[in-house]
Amino acid sequence: MLYENSMTYFVDKLKRFAHYDNFIHHLVYLQKMKINKNLNRKRLGILILSIFIILLCLAIFIYFNIQNKHPSNSMHHSASNTQVQTKSTNPTIHFAAMGDMLAHDTIIDNAKTPDGYDFSKYFTNIESSYKGSDIIFCNQEGLSSGEQYGISGYPAFNAPTQFSNDLRNGAGCNLINLANNHIGDKGVSATDATIDVWSKLKPLAFSGANKNATEQSKLRIFTVNGIKVGFVSFADFNNNNSTPAYSVNNYHDEALVRKLVSGLRGNADVVIVSMHWGIEDSNAVSSDQQNETNLLSSLGADVIIGTGPHVLQKVSVIPRKDGGKTIVWYSLGNMLSSQLLIKELIGGIATFDITKTGGKITIGKLSFTPTYMHYDWTQTQAANNDLLARKNAMIYLLKNASIALSKSLFNTTVQEQKQYVIDTLGSEVAVK
Repeated sequence: MLYENSMTYFVDKLKRFAHYDNFIHHLVYLQKMKINKNLNRKRLGILILSIFIILLCLAIFIYFNIQNKHPSNSMHHSASNTQVQTKSTNPTIHFAAMGDMLAHDTIIDNAKTPDGYDFSKYFTNIESSYKGSDIIFCNQEGLSSGEQYGISGYPAFNAPTQFSNDLRNGAGCNLINLANNHIGDKGVSATDATIDVWSKLKPLAFSGANKNATEQSKLRIFTVNGIKVGFVSFADFNNNNSTPAYSVNNYHDEALVRKLVSGLRGNADVVIVSMHWGIEDSNAVSSDQQNETNLLSSLGADVIIGTGPHVLQKVSVIPRKDGGKTIVWYSLGNMLSSQLLIKELIGGIATFDITKTGGKITIGKLSFTPTYMHYDWTQTQAANNDLLARKNAMIYLLKNASIALSKSLFNTTVQEQKQYVIDTLGSEVAVK
């Protein structure tokens, strides 16, 4: 009995031990499962991370492969990004300037349409070379007072009002000089009418002709790309001596020059001065021009744009005492006209950049794109001085004017005229 009880007790212990052993094995198994699960999670995370890195590398490889296959697009995007950055840190104005716009009888006659006039057409061959500019300067030499005052060319210029409208909206002119010797050709009321025409067209600014003394004293300041621009125009004389002194800004009135230019210098970042001066048909800079340049430079003018001689003159860069420089385009010549000499028909588009860096203004990238003003005219018509026989008047970029020049009476070539431009303007400007 004791033996049986002992055996029963022993067997029971063995069973319990067996159950305990199974329990231990179960615990070990569960622990292994937990470890394996954690390992699997880690492995899964590593796998996902590896796949992400591979995809990222693949995307980068594809992107640069596409960029290499399309370099022009890459350059375009790079330039765009640079431009945006430049605008935010170093504001820049792209400036273009054209010379005398003379509404001769031939120019008016060739602009006639069944419904009126179209002067915009004269610029169709050249506008692509400057239309991207922020400021486009033009000299309207003469009135645009309309039919009420009689449409006429030289010697008493008065164009249709459409002339100004097409300069503004066709050619793109948005900075206008009205200070010239022909602005008073039809009297004060006609001058006032031309001022009214330009007021309605709302350019950035126009200067040089005034309705009263108060208007003459007004400072013309406007802002482009974060740069404050001051603008004023002066002329050597007025053909009509009966007009009041305030009607046209005369640069021989030194007090007026000092007042207006100094006022602009104190209130604008950059000062642009238009000067209608010089000796007609002379490529040489006169002593009068040089004297006025010295005065304007001493007053802080940054750019002087010269018109009036009807031919090109040199470009100069003059250091100032304040550390700045004055860029002088002594004469841009004619742009739109029907004058008779080849050098009166060679003009061009002056371009430069105005950049503001830390409050300091720099002017650079001076370039000039020559133009040729053409009209058809035969030897017989020229011999008879039949000026109104001239037809097909049109402005061309000089580089594209080979055929037009071959039809002219001048017996010259594009290369000869380009060399004339290079020799006349000098080394301060790149001729395109």
